[in-house]
Amino acid sequence: MTFLMILLGLGGALALYSAWALARAATAWPPQGEFVALGGEFEGTRLHYVDRGEARPGVAPIVLIHGASGNLRDMTESLVGPLSRETRVVAIDRPGHGWSERGPHLDIADPAVQARAVREAVHALGLERPVVLGHSWGASVAAAYALAFPDELTGLLPLSGALYPWPGGVAWYHPVVAAPVVGPLFVRTLIVPGGKFLMGPGVRGNFHPDEAPEGYALKTALPLLFRPSEFRANSEDTVGLKAHLARQSARYGEIAVPTIVVTGNADYTVSPKIHSYTFHNAVAGSELIKLKGTGHMPHHARRDIVVDAALRLARGERPRAGMTTIYADGTVEEAMAAE
Repeated sequence: MTFLMILLGLGGALALYSAWALARAATAWPPQGEFVALGGEFEGTRLHYVDRGEARPGVAPIVLIHGASGNLRDMTESLVGPLSRETRVVAIDRPGHGWSERGPHLDIADPAVQARAVREAVHALGLERPVVLGHSWGASVAAAYALAFPDELTGLLPLSGALYPWPGGVAWYHPVVAAPVVGPLFVRTLIVPGGKFLMGPGVRGNFHPDEAPEGYALKTALPLLFRPSEFRANSEDTVGLKAHLARQSARYGEIAVPTIVVTGNADYTVSPKIHSYTFHNAVAGSELIKLKGTGHMPHHARRDIVVDAALRLARGERPRAGMTTIYADGTVEEAMAAE
């Protein structure tokens, strides 16, 4: 009985601490941008977005889609500034992430469904034939967009993309989140204190072998991830992705949108061989930029190269078919296919 009382007391204390910490996080990192109301199958759902720069003749707008375990601030801290000096740029919080609503759609964890939600936002904001850049998990959304609506895009840029099924499973805690009873208790008691200790190592691991920018976790509002609703959304996305990609990847040979694939060859988060190299070889006429010695976050570590690739697509320039390897010292090697 005494042990049970101690356990209940500890659980209550953790729940109170988590609620307090998450309330502080919401106050510390309020929405950066505006909200757009979606229609059609997403009626009643709002997505949060940041809109910068101005459309220019001959330069398409650019839509930025963030990856898993994050939000659009990863893009505002990296690509939005330099790209917005040349064209209109919109960064979007994916459904259930950052300040975007998850919505009632039953299949919202499917990248193809999220692509349709992003398209609704693109239309509502009056963006015409944008370049869509997706990082990591977001690359699966960008690829799905290109498959479903090729005539509506000027270009496609998967960045360190998660694009194919991979060997193995997902982190142990994702299935726990979905468990009845245990899942809600888990996200309301243990995620916040656990995240506080694991956030730093997680950021360093995601950037390895590159150095993470100073204060990255706070600048990108990473503590917002540990809100129960967002953590559940992130887990749903992660757990379901492999099966969705098994179906989606079978069609990549159909993509006819001008495509530049950018990846670091030292990415230990999303294997470049399984994903980016294979995708490049599947999409006819695509360009692959392999950044030698760069990890999972090229939009921070090699920002100039990512910006150049996005703007070349936005200006309607044809991708340079084949593979270009760029070393840290600027040395460039070219080949016809990925290896």
